[in-house]
Amino acid sequence: MSEITLRNICKMYDKDHYAVKDFNLEIHDREFVIFVGPSGCGKSTTLRMIAGLEDISDGELWIDGQLCNYFEPKDRGLSMVFQNYALYPNMTVYGNLAFALKVRHLPKDEIDRTVKQVAKTLEIEKLLERHPNALSGGQKQRVAIGSAIVRRPKAFLMDEPLSNLDAKLRAQMRIELAKIHKETETTIIYVTHDQTEAMTLGTKIVVMKDGLVQQVAAPAEVYNNPANLFVAGFIGSPSMNFFKALVTEEDGKAALLLGNAASGRKVFLEGKRAQRLLKEEKDREVTLGIRPEDIYEYQEAVDGGFEKNTVGLEEVVDTREMLGAEVILYFESQGKTQSVRLKPENQSKPGETIKLYMNPEKIQIFDAETEENIFYEREI
Repeated sequence: MSEITLRNICKMYDKDHYAVKDFNLEIHDREFVIFVGPSGCGKSTTLRMIAGLEDISDGELWIDGQLCNYFEPKDRGLSMVFQNYALYPNMTVYGNLAFALKVRHLPKDEIDRTVKQVAKTLEIEKLLERHPNALSGGQKQRVAIGSAIVRRPKAFLMDEPLSNLDAKLRAQMRIELAKIHKETETTIIYVTHDQTEAMTLGTKIVVMKDGLVQQVAAPAEVYNNPANLFVAGFIGSPSMNFFKALVTEEDGKAALLLGNAASGRKVFLEGKRAQRLLKEEKDREVTLGIRPEDIYEYQEAVDGGFEKNTVGLEEVVDTREMLGAEVILYFESQGKTQSVRLKPENQSKPGETIKLYMNPEKIQIFDAETEENIFYEREI
């Protein structure tokens, strides 16, 4: 069992500078929790406070029912995997894996059994007699993870462990980490700035900005129901498109004007979302957000039954990316680069004009001042 609770955790470097402020989180047994956000948002600092490598300025850290603010790192029952592997260069892989067990004075046969079992799990049995300088980056990372596993900790703490690997190896290691989590049934707290890692690995994502938690939810929830403009723009690649829009009413529908009325560019919303929007934001400017995959060409919009909900959205293709299974087209609108993800059959070229249609059910609306998602429904 491993339950970790952070209550109003703060990290202050001086009275005017909070690296982390009022951080609250419940981490349950066997969860894979991802701290994600841009550089300097406080995610690594938070992880280091959990590990005991940074002092907690204010708040409480509870691990399995014990207040652990002042526990030494070695007494918290946690194992940390660092970005730079942190292996002993003068020891073999076997020695690195066995070191923590030898320090605890375990019997030799138990150490040998444990090391070989972990090596088999990580598929590094053939590397046991090598030294770290004879290993690739991916192999070093497996050994570092193995060194953490042999300790049988209450939780693994991982600080951007894949950031030094190339793209292909990162993808492979993501699969391995998911397997390790399933097989060890241990809680993992993982820091990354890579949203792909966050979305594919995490059972719970904590999105941070400027030392503050922006949203805590399952990956699909964060993606489909972002709490605010920052979360919506940070999660997803290409990122969500944002348009300034004026909320008006036409025939009982909410009409969102994308530009001045003369341009004729608008999107209609219907039903409860439209009623709520007209009640709270009528005649006000808002930010309309929609993901690239929720914008379609005409026939797909007809098939989806929403071709009449978008009027006059014609864009000139600026750049085309052919990615095999999909085409991404980029265009300029309202002074920003926007994008649409289409089927590979699309043959639009730069300089050509394309008509686009938004799926109204996938549109998010953000308050222009607070940047909060007007349609956000807190996960229960």
